[in-house]
Amino acid sequence: MIFSTKIKALTISGLLFAGLASAVVTDISDQYKAGAHVGEKKQLAVDLQFSGAFGSTTTNQGGINYNFYGMSIHEDKVYLPQYWGTFPLYFFGSRVGTNVTVTNNGPRAKEKLRITVQVYGLNLDGSNGAKLAPDTVTDFWVNNGETKNVDASFVPQFVPGADSGLDRVVILVQHVNEGGGPGNDYPALIAAYEAVLCPPSVQHKAGK
Repeated sequence: MIFSTKIKALTISGLLFAGLASAVVTDISDQYKAGAHVGEKKQLAVDLQFSGAFGSTTTNQGGINYNFYGMSIHEDKVYLPQYWGTFPLYFFGSRVGTNVTVTNNGPRAKEKLRITVQVYGLNLDGSNGAKLAPDTVTDFWVNNGETKNVDASFVPQFVPGADSGLDRVVILVQHVNEGGGPGNDYPALIAAYEAVLCPPSVQHKAGK
């Protein structure tokens, strides 16, 4: 997300870290009331990788440390213990390479799925903050024993309501179903997962 401390804008010409980095993916299905597709959830393995990070953000009981370009900036903001760790750091307005993999481990011969990826700020209590990018929605078939890659890359934007700290990427796995209605925002939801990243407020002007 952003720093509360104002920092002089930096100009860079390229990505510092272009390799893939496996994210910590956490099951949050209970938060989305997903429970009617337990068998299918077990047969589908979901993972996520980020790429193109510019640095890292570390959180612990002492707060947050943003690390990039040889600088380390501290903020006294403490998250719940499940959000302590080291996460990739990006800049607002820059592409966050996001690759979701879905593997069908059977026994069903094939599954038609919809992957929806959402991006929010992460509040200190673990709830969603401001929405930072449009949803990425992909429909596809995955056969038994097959792994499908879904490009869910996005560009986080600074929006009203954004605050300093971590952001969360939510991955929704569901059947392709246009139904729904009151109390059913995500029809035929199989599972929901989250991963965490952090873009700071420092401006990234690519190609200059």
